[in-house]
Amino acid sequence: MIFKNINFSKEFKEFRHLIDNLYDEVMIYDDCYNIVYVNNACERHYNCSAESMIGKSFFDFVSQKNSTWDCSILPIVYEEKKPYMAHQSTIFGASITTIAIPIFDDKNNIKYVVMSVRDNPQNITLYNPNYVSVNLDNSTEYLLETNSKKMKEIIKIAEKISTVDVSCILTGESGTGKSILAKYIHSSGTRKGKPFISLNCASIPENLVESELFGYEKGAFTGANNSGKKGLIETADGGTLLLDEISELPLTTQAKLLQFLQEKKIMPIGSNKEIKVDVRIIAATNRDLKEMVKNKLFREDLYYRLNVIELHLPALRERKEDIPYLVKHFFNIFNKKYSLNKKISDETIEYLKNEKWHGNIRELQHRIERLIITSENDLINISNFIKYQNTPIENNIFDDDESFSFEEKVDEFKAQLINKAYKKYNSSRKLANYLKITQTKANNLINKYVK
Repeated sequence: MIFKNINFSKEFKEFRHLIDNLYDEVMIYDDCYNIVYVNNACERHYNCSAESMIGKSFFDFVSQKNSTWDCSILPIVYEEKKPYMAHQSTIFGASITTIAIPIFDDKNNIKYVVMSVRDNPQNITLYNPNYVSVNLDNSTEYLLETNSKKMKEIIKIAEKISTVDVSCILTGESGTGKSILAKYIHSSGTRKGKPFISLNCASIPENLVESELFGYEKGAFTGANNSGKKGLIETADGGTLLLDEISELPLTTQAKLLQFLQEKKIMPIGSNKEIKVDVRIIAATNRDLKEMVKNKLFREDLYYRLNVIELHLPALRERKEDIPYLVKHFFNIFNKKYSLNKKISDETIEYLKNEKWHGNIRELQHRIERLIITSENDLINISNFIKYQNTPIENNIFDDDESFSFEEKVDEFKAQLINKAYKKYNSSRKLANYLKITQTKANNLINKYVK
């Protein structure tokens, strides 16, 4: 049942009109993770209309690397059939508190999950007791606790550049914590307390990237919002904008971004008036931008404009000494999140230090969360992890593991495919022939996936 397709009575339409105009967001899911209703407050949190969300699945919003929420309580509500609350951050920088309540049918099966979502009220005078809400997942906390020489040096440089508006690029494999480091740079400097907005350039269709970044005026193009739209650069005014996977930014948009970096002004689509904006841009990528510049896939002038400072985050297998702390950190986070008290044996932690962790910190985090939720025992041991360890490509664990996003599954499949093929052919030319791609693309794949 999708509410937008129902012919409501006059009284119900009036009731819905009231709900649509609440300051708090109200979201309703059916028994299969589908959104059947969300009121207009969602636009403030997710930068998209209620109409565009109704009818879509929860997984449409968490399948991206840079998902809509930094965590979600919906799966645990379906799993345990209990109400839950969580403090979250959205992709557009909103800090929200979500309460999810399951609604049951006469057979005690979940029929709906009703969520109420509140952010910090703006432009509204409210009585508010002196209550401080603390997000259980302090996303920069585990970055600081490190025994890795490489990470200590990176943090030292990050602290230095946080106080000056110098452009920087964060590089490293997927899941190494580039977005976490960007948040740390933002929160350690003079822009702390101002907006921090992250955009995954690969998740936005090419024809919409400019409107997302620079905004547009009313009637700028077919399908445009009737009231126009503020771009993410302007939304982040005074703060920081992280352009994750900047390698996927179209060349035309790269030119416009370069102009903004030089002049600190933007011109929304359909406007003839420039807007001055004070935003720090941090770029992140897991690709070799120098190689892309050589192949005319990335603008050289933009590369050098952004790459005043480059910080390369090491893969988790290159900082094994940090794994014990990371494991204990995630156990602490997810035990609090799900009101549990699971523990892990010392032998298991030693075992995890020898895992390959192709997905880096993100893979470690997801596997621990999954085990904390699904394990029947309070003490998690080696056998629990072996059950979900990586298997050959013909029987990949990612096929059945819902804790990994679509992009992560595809990326792991590519990694296994390229490693297996390169081991067999041992040359970029033969690999290109085998995969029926150009040798340049084969070299890029080898550089990215072959370890």
